[in-house]
Amino acid sequence: MTEIQRGSVWRVPTVGRDRTVLVVQHNAVIKHHPGGVACLIIQEVEDARDTLLTVVIEEPVRGAVMASDGHQFRPLRFEQGKCLGYLSAEDMERVNTALRAALDL
Repeated sequence: MTEIQRGSVWRVPTVGRDRTVLVVQHNAVIKHHPGGVACLIIQEVEDARDTLLTVVIEEPVRGAVMASDGHQFRPLRFEQGKCLGYLSAEDMERVNTALRAALDL
């Protein structure tokens, strides 16, 4: 299985449908506290717009990272899912900014 890392994009099975998610949890926390992995939902849409809380991405999927739509997924979901790739450093920095805004940090 591909290692779960911050910045990786996964398609994971959930009840009813698969979800595309971006892992935002720190790598050390993923490794040492494996109970759940903090992720943001990616809406795969063609006409997404950048806003304070959304980040439009083109790779590894086309869509919008939703900074206000955070979830935790068990590692088992990733074992059953598929890693689609990784966000660029530039896109991750934009996600970091949106997360700070969403969480008022």
